[in-house]
Amino acid sequence: MPDDADRMRTRFDKIVEGLDLELPDDLRSAEPPPEPRRPQPERAVPVELDEPEFDDLPDEPFYRQVEPVGIPQMPWPTTVAWVAALGVPALLVVCTVIGVFLPRGMVLGGGFIACAGATYLFSRLPARGRPDSPDDGAVL
Repeated sequence: MPDDADRMRTRFDKIVEGLDLELPDDLRSAEPPPEPRRPQPERAVPVELDEPEFDDLPDEPFYRQVEPVGIPQMPWPTTVAWVAALGVPALLVVCTVIGVFLPRGMVLGGGFIACAGATYLFSRLPARGRPDSPDDGAVL
């Protein structure tokens, strides 16, 4: 009894018998096509290049020099509010990490100070974007 592989081979052989596998006459020739003739490079005569002298270059910079912008100074209440809002929680975390446990009153006082600093910073935010901006933002 023939197995599946034999049946597949016989089916494949039948399919291949029906194919026309004749090559055209021009492809049957065993001669390879002639290679295209490459031009021989000519011997180049060394040319002396005029190298620019560095004394001929202009002394002015080739980039636009921009003046440095100074850091704007914050008013002292804003600086104190930033220290309170960020510094006090960071100090409490550092104290906990190094193993210094503060009394409950100091922790509550630090929490109130941090909340007061954050409240001050939020109250200083403009109601409708920056005052010098022409765009008033999306109004829904």
